[in-house]
Amino acid sequence: MAKKDQDALSFEAQKEQEAREARKKLKAAEKAKPEKEKDKKAAGKKKSKKALRWLRDFRGETKKIVWPDAKTVLKSTGIVIMAVLIIGSMVWIVDWVLSNSILFAKNVAAGSNATEQVTEPENNAMLDLFEDYLGGNAQDGNNDDDDNHDGHDH
Repeated sequence: MAKKDQDALSFEAQKEQEAREARKKLKAAEKAKPEKEKDKKAAGKKKSKKALRWLRDFRGETKKIVWPDAKTVLKSTGIVIMAVLIIGSMVWIVDWVLSNSILFAKNVAAGSNATEQVTEPENNAMLDLFEDYLGGNAQDGNNDDDDNHDGHDH
């Protein structure tokens, strides 16, 4: 039994030692906490100083910019608008030529007269959907309600 008592006492002593060490660590952490807060404050001050320096540098760089006068801006804007119009019209012309070339090739392949146009079923379906959306026949301008009216009520 003496051995069991000795083991129990050493176990309790070991637990007590661990508890003391835990308390020491806790106290050390509590002491370090204010230091960490000080470090956070110092880091915050460093960040704010960096931000202020960046803003000053930014302001100085914007003062170095040479802004164009109104005449230069208008001239540059006109050049850009003309370039857009020219390139846009070139794209439109190429699109038109290619579209008509494809239609011509379809007409030749279908064996019909080259002046007749081959229409695709998808285009007719889209036209029908568009007509339904408008609420009538969009091609001839007639409304279905007016087809059988001869001026007399039946």
